[in-house]
Parts: sequence; C-alpha cells; structure tokens
Amino acid sequence: MLSSQNRLRWRAVLISRAARLCLWMAPEWLRDRWLGVLWRAMFLGPDDGPHRAGEIVLADLRTYAFLDRSTIFDSDPLVMAYREGRRSVALRLMNYLNLDEDAVQKLMEVDDGLGD
Repeated sequence: MLSSQNRLRWRAVLISRAARLCLWMAPEWLRDRWLGVLWRAMFLGPDDGPHRAGEIVLADLRTYAFLDRSTIFDSDPLVMAYREGRRSVALRLMNYLNLDEDAVQKLMEVDDGLGD
C-alpha cells in the first residue's frame, strides 16, 4: 500500500508524463512557444528580469558555455565540436528567455558568488 506522500509523487509523475506527451505531440510552433514560457518561468521573476537564483545559474552557464569569450577555438576538432555544442545550448536558452540588452549586459557582469 502506498503512503500518501508516495501517492502524491506517483500522481506528479503521471501528470508530468501526460504533459510531456501533450507538449511533444503539439505542432512545432506551439511547442516552441510553450518551451519558451517554461524556460522563462524557471529563470525570470515577475518583472521579466532574472531573479537571484536565475542570475547565478545563468552566470555559471555563461562561463561554462564560453559565452563570455570571443572565441572557442581549439586545434582538436572534437574539443571544438564539444565546445560549440555547449555554446549552442546556452544560446538557445538565451533565445527562449528573450532578454533585453540591459539584462544581458547585467548577466555578463554578475559574479555567480561561487568563486573559481
């Protein structure tokens, strides 16, 4: 017999699976729109600017994905492809967030507070 907490977890899993199925069965334009809404809800506050946790994560992502460097060149093509993949994912996220120039500039200046 499931406890009430496990029953809630199982229900959340079923709801999540159903939502994912609906999202991926939707037309591409609708799916992209909803993904943008979900990404924005995760990183942005009510004023459409990143909240503090979002700033920290996006600042770390900026460094990890080489968005703060002008080039990601490496003589090894596999390393270069790996870096370009990281960069591509970060650029896609930034595109979904649709931040204005001031917010992007602020993110470029944010220290994630975690040290190096």
